[in-house]
Formats: sequence, structure tokens, C-alpha cells
Amino acid sequence: MSGSVKLRVGIIAVSFSVLAACQPVTAPPAPVAPPVAYTPRAPTTPFGASVNTRVPILRADGLRDTINRDLGPLETLWHVRAALNVAALSCTGPQYARITDDYNVFIKKNARFLRNANNAILSKYRRDVGSGYKKEHDRHQTSLYNYWSFSPLRRPFCDQAVQTSQHAITIDSSGMSDFGAQALKELEKPFNDFYQAYEQYERDLDAWRAQYAPEQAREKSLNTTG
Repeated sequence: MSGSVKLRVGIIAVSFSVLAACQPVTAPPAPVAPPVAYTPRAPTTPFGASVNTRVPILRADGLRDTINRDLGPLETLWHVRAALNVAALSCTGPQYARITDDYNVFIKKNARFLRNANNAILSKYRRDVGSGYKKEHDRHQTSLYNYWSFSPLRRPFCDQAVQTSQHAITIDSSGMSDFGAQALKELEKPFNDFYQAYEQYERDLDAWRAQYAPEQAREKSLNTTG
């Protein structure tokens, strides 16, 4: 082989080597990591209420079995007065500033009617309970104030109370019965909404336990059936 042929062969070989060196190098595929097991957070109670909150049952008439059931017109009005009293004492902030003034106007404007209503309620306790009627009446009043003072619902209760209080100052004795029935429904609405939300939370929590914490679901089942 002549020298020129050898030189051409050498050049070709070097060219192939350079081309090979310039080709991109493909890295082997990275191993696929197994999916990370993720447990979502458990559902939480509405309005930050206690997990031990007891929701009143629904009665056959579709109403919750609360202290506001089975009332006569005068008792209904008295429960509304108690709600507005709680609101006047506990609803703070400029958006609720008028509640206290509205409440004072309401009881002053209707002082005689409210006094007669209270006397009639006390007489009913005396007939139904006997000598211990005052103690029973006081117990009922404490339970009533505690009902309206349920702290997780302070904001929605106050939002409703400020609307109801504006209506209250327009009422005179002739419209008390109608006002009492309507106002009680309005003031109970935040509570009824909460009860529904809490029951939904319980259903969501049961579903979460069944999927992510079966041991808790079994424990709850044992506690319920035991």
C-alpha cells in the first residue's frame, strides 16, 4: 500500500473517531421512585367546636330537640328576650354596637307586657312543679342562657342578633306573639346550620377513619355497640 493510501486511510479513521466522540451520550433512565403514601388530615369540627359536642336529635316534626321546643307564646317571647340579652352582653365590636341600645329600647317599650309574661311563666312553674318551682325556674333560665352563649357560634349568633334587635324595637305589645315566633326561628338558624355542619363532619370523619385509620373505626364501633 502506497504512502498516500495509508495517509487517506488514517485520516478516515481519525474522522470516524472524532464523529463518534461528538455524538451525544444518553444517560440511562433514572429509576422510578415508588409513590409516597400520603394521608390527608382528618376532618375538623365546624367553628372549632369540641369533638365531644352533642348535637340535638331531629324530632318527628323536623325540629331539633332543644330547650326552645314545646313553648307557649309567652315562653317563646321570653326565650327571645333571653337571646337578645345574651347578645347585648357578649356581642362586641362596632358592627354589634347597636344591640345593647336596641335591647334596652325593646324591654323599656314593652316593660309591662314582659313583666306580665314573666309572672305568667312563674305561675305555670308553680302549678307544674309545686313548692320547688323557683329552683326549677332558675335551672331552666341558666340552661337557656347557656344555650344562647355557645361560644363557637358567637360570630354567626351575633350577626343574626343584630338584625333581630333592629326588628325588636319596632314591635309593640299587639305584635309580640308574631314577633316572638319569627324571632326565635331567626335566632335559632345559626345553631341549626351548625348542627347540620357538625353531623356532616361526623360522617366525613367516619369515612376518613375507615380509609386511613381503621383501628380508630373499629374502636369507635366497639364503643358504640358496647
